[in-house]
This record gives sequence, C-alpha cells and structure tokens, in this order.
Amino acid sequence: MRESSTEHDSKIILALDVTGPVHTRSDRAEAILDQLGDHVAGVKVNFHLLLPNGLEGVEGVAAVCARKGLPLIADIKLNDIESTNLETVELLFGGGFDAVIANPFAGYAEGLSGVLKKAKALGKGVILLVYMSHAGAVEGYAMRVGREPVYLRFAKKTRQWEADGAIVSAKSPEIIRAVRKVLRPWQLILSPGVGFQGGEAAKAVGAGTDFAIVGRTVIESTNPLKTLEKLNLSLAGR
Repeated sequence: MRESSTEHDSKIILALDVTGPVHTRSDRAEAILDQLGDHVAGVKVNFHLLLPNGLEGVEGVAAVCARKGLPLIADIKLNDIESTNLETVELLFGGGFDAVIANPFAGYAEGLSGVLKKAKALGKGVILLVYMSHAGAVEGYAMRVGREPVYLRFAKKTRQWEADGAIVSAKSPEIIRAVRKVLRPWQLILSPGVGFQGGEAAKAVGAGTDFAIVGRTVIESTNPLKTLEKLNLSLAGR
C-alpha cells in the first residue's frame, strides 16, 4: 500500500460503492477505475459489487488494479467461525483481492486466527474493524469493558494479533490518535467516512491516519477526477 501511495502520489483509497441497476455496476466500476486509478493508493470493494454478480463481477476491477499496481481490499467485515472465514478469504484471495476487512468481535481462537495465518502465508493483508463511521457506532465500538472502550481493546488486538492495520472513522480524530498510540509503526490506519458522512481527510491524516477511504464524494461528483485531485493536493499540503 505504501509503495502504491508513493507511485501514485496519493493517500486515498477509492471505495467503489457503485449503485444503480445491478447489471451496470461492474462496467461502471471499471470505467471509474480506468479514469481515476492512476491517482489513488488503493481500491476498496464492498457488497455493492460483490453481491449482484459475485467474484465474477469484480474480475474486471481486479484486472485493472493488477495492471495499475493498486491493492484491492474486500470490505466484507468478516465475522464468522473459522471454517467459514477461511473458505471466504481463500475465495477472495484467489479472486484477485489483496486484503480483507475483518471484525475483531469474532475473536482469535476458532475465529480469525486461521485467517491471519493464511493471509501471512499468501502475502495478503487483514485489516481489523476498530471504529466505524455511522452514528450508531458509539453503541458498540465505544461501549466500555470495565474502564476501557471496545475500540481501544480492538486496537490492542490489532497489535497483539499482528494484523496489517485498523479501520478507524475519519469523523473521530481523537480515536485515531488513541489507536495510533497503540499500533506498531508498520500497522496502517485506514479511515472511512470522508465527505458524505462528515469526516475530513486532512484532519484524519493529521491525527495519524495513513490512508483516507473515499467513495461517494468522488464517484458521485460531477467531476470525479477534479474532486480526487483536490483531495490529493489537500493531503499533500499543496
């Protein structure tokens, strides 16, 4: 991811949360990526694309990412027993994905342990969901276990399990700072919630985020490339 960021001069991960008629989504996603792929550090795909057409529906996106040297992240918030989790990541990694977002609520033993080991063996990534961007996140991820909020406990699990990074909302710079203090220097923070949900990419990066995840703000813009270029310039301090 860092190599891609340097090559493309960007700290933005493009979220291809494409909507509209399901039979048009894959083609539209590929067209967006063809236009913007040289100006982002990575790409995130969620159920908007995966559910309508399965892995076959993202083959084109995976091919463009491979051609442009862009890491492709599966945002499925993996949260099941180990046998199901392993089957899922084997299919995703075999389908061109480079990393998967998983939910620490599944736990380590018979939950995510096999996923973490499988990913490392294959040179793939696992990113743990530490704090989400919607208003209701406070009801779960900010709950306290004793005196400690769940998000801080999950940050510690990210460090302990040697996951590749953490998802922390761009709307919560104070939580980003707290998580950054816990993680190892090589572990990434990826922050969604920029734009439509009210988060600011520059503030998130200033608090310790490595990469801002941006979707609708760019892909639903009247001029996606111009919007993306402005974001890149703001994060570069230019």
